[in-house]
Amino acid sequence: MIKIYKPLDHDWLNYKITQSNPLTFHHIQKRCEGGKEEIDNGALITETGHQYLHLIECREIETYKLLNKIFKIINEQQSAPTEEQRALIEYLLREFEAIHKNDKNSKGKTLIRYKYLRRGD
Repeated sequence: MIKIYKPLDHDWLNYKITQSNPLTFHHIQKRCEGGKEEIDNGALITETGHQYLHLIECREIETYKLLNKIFKIINEQQSAPTEEQRALIEYLLREFEAIHKNDKNSKGKTLIRYKYLRRGD
């Protein structure tokens, strides 16, 4: 996937790729549901993005499904996300954040951690 999409500095969720935040392979169709580790079933997202994506999955499954649909489209075009796709992804993330900004976990800590909000840096 790296050879095809050539991610230079940001993943598909707009997070900066760094040594401390490396790329991971996100299964669009989960392994436990029969999803294979193949290019057309993957998305290149960083560790931080991956954690956040699964938080979104737990809180708002429809947003999670929309993000996965965008990932499928990116795979079909076999090129890096377009500016329009990046803008749509950012819009979906900001909408999620606006709705869930005050959500807390069972220990009373904010679910949307600061590192999730630091995209594009």
